[in-house]
Amino acid sequence: MSLRIILSIRLSSFILLASLSSGTYVQGQVVTGIITDNRSVPIVGARACQVNSTNCSAADINGVFHLMMEQDKESRLNITCPGFNPAEATIDETTAFPLSITLIPMYIPDGVYVNEADSYSREGIIARSALSFDFIRTDFSEFSGLLGTYNTEVMEFVTVTGPEIGISFPRFYTGFGVGFGYGYEDDHDSLVINLNNTCYKLNLGYDLVNSARIRMTPMLSLRWLRYRLQNYPDERKVPLESYLQEREIDLRFNQTVAVAAMSLEYKLYDGNMGISDYWSVGIYGGYAMKLNRTPWIRSDGNRITTGRAIDLNPFTFGVSLSFYTTEKQ
Repeated sequence: MSLRIILSIRLSSFILLASLSSGTYVQGQVVTGIITDNRSVPIVGARACQVNSTNCSAADINGVFHLMMEQDKESRLNITCPGFNPAEATIDETTAFPLSITLIPMYIPDGVYVNEADSYSREGIIARSALSFDFIRTDFSEFSGLLGTYNTEVMEFVTVTGPEIGISFPRFYTGFGVGFGYGYEDDHDSLVINLNNTCYKLNLGYDLVNSARIRMTPMLSLRWLRYRLQNYPDERKVPLESYLQEREIDLRFNQTVAVAAMSLEYKLYDGNMGISDYWSVGIYGGYAMKLNRTPWIRSDGNRITTGRAIDLNPFTFGVSLSFYTTEKQ
């Protein structure tokens, strides 16, 4: 056999193999895609199936799937996952890979879906009105020798309730609040103990998560705690001599505190989710530290000096009920 015939046979075989390889690639094309939810979170286990076939693939921990298309079936994919509305994708020569597929949760009504990733960059201001309950634990034991344990023991637990008004930019939050404590009044022998607490606070936060249902915000809270302690005889009429000998107490303790906290809120909608005014319930917990070592104390006409300090339990917590007013588009 001549060399020319051998080369001709080998060239024909190479062309045939190349044609078969090319045809095999077209017939068995591998499709790669990424399946996420409306928050751009990968959906593990979501299934991508070639329409009208049992040819399926499941998404991995990153939401990625790989599926080899069968030649005699439709070039369309049906993507499903329990709890989500199904989606379809058509594969043709113009398709770019990897496919990006978003599944919408079933709890979002038709026609009101908002891509929450876009809401982060939306300009505008969201107003917040809140009613919060703050719990702070203090220790006045250093003052018990001067004031008596019957006074200092009632000052060791502070519970204040009050409104907070704030505004949120795309992710930044600032708010100002005031809280009023319970009015404690009790009799000790022939003495009346009257205690009132007040708290002013400035909150600064940044939303790590602000989805359709959850808002998670690290917070820095600056607080001014005020305690007004009054002691006076329980008699309506007091002789002048007794009054001058047993001076009434009217002291106002002032302590500033910084709290590093984490706030977690759950949103409650009435109407279109994510694009209307809404309520939320929240909890927070944090670590508190004093800004001034010893308290500032005032009385009527006097500023009282002391070397004694108020001890502070560093762990504090609270709950809130909020109403958000969103900017209408």
